[in-house]
Amino acid sequence: SGDRLVDLVREGIDCVVRAGTPRDSSLVARRLAVLPEVICASPAYLQRFGTPRSPDALSSHQAVGFFTSSHDRSYPFELVVDGQVREFELGAWIAVNDAESYVTCALRGCGLIQLPRFHVEDALRDGRLVEVLGGWPSTGLPVSAMYPLHRQLSPRVRVFVDWVAKLYEERFGVPPQPSSDTSAMER
Repeated sequence: SGDRLVDLVREGIDCVVRAGTPRDSSLVARRLAVLPEVICASPAYLQRFGTPRSPDALSSHQAVGFFTSSHDRSYPFELVVDGQVREFELGAWIAVNDAESYVTCALRGCGLIQLPRFHVEDALRDGRLVEVLGGWPSTGLPVSAMYPLHRQLSPRVRVFVDWVAKLYEERFGVPPQPSSDTSAMER
C-alpha cells in the first residue's frame, strides 16, 4: 500500500509493516528494526546554500517536505544532540507524499532530506547525494509489524511476522525494544 495508512480492521487486512512510531493502541505492534537515518542533499544544493555544520544551522536551510494524505502533520528532522532528541523544523517550498519523489526532489537540488540510509546508499556512494551532520546521530526510524488484537493468534500471521522479523534482523540486526515494551505493544 506504499505510504498510505490503512485501517486494518475495516479493510480486512491481516497485518501491515509500518514505519514510524506506532500510534494505534488498538493494534498489536512487534518491533522489527530501527533503521539508521541520514540527512543528505545534492552537491548542487550544498554548493548554492552551503553545508550546515551544526544542527542549529538547519534553521537557515530548506527541506523537502513530506506529508501523508491521512494525517495533517509535518515530519521534522530529528537528531540526538547532547544525549537529547531534538526536533528541527525546516522551511520547505515543495512537499511530496511518497518516498521515491522525496529522494528525487533531493537529487534535483530541492532541499535536505532525512530518511533511512539504506534507501540512498547508492546515491551517497556515487556522490549524487552528500551526507550532512553525520556527527549527530538520528533517532532512527522504527519499523513494526502491526495486526489487530483479535488476529494475534492466527497461525498465518504469526508465521508471516516471524519470517519478516528474520529478514529485518539479517539486514539490520536485532532491534532495540521500546523501554516500556513488555507485551509487544508499542504506544
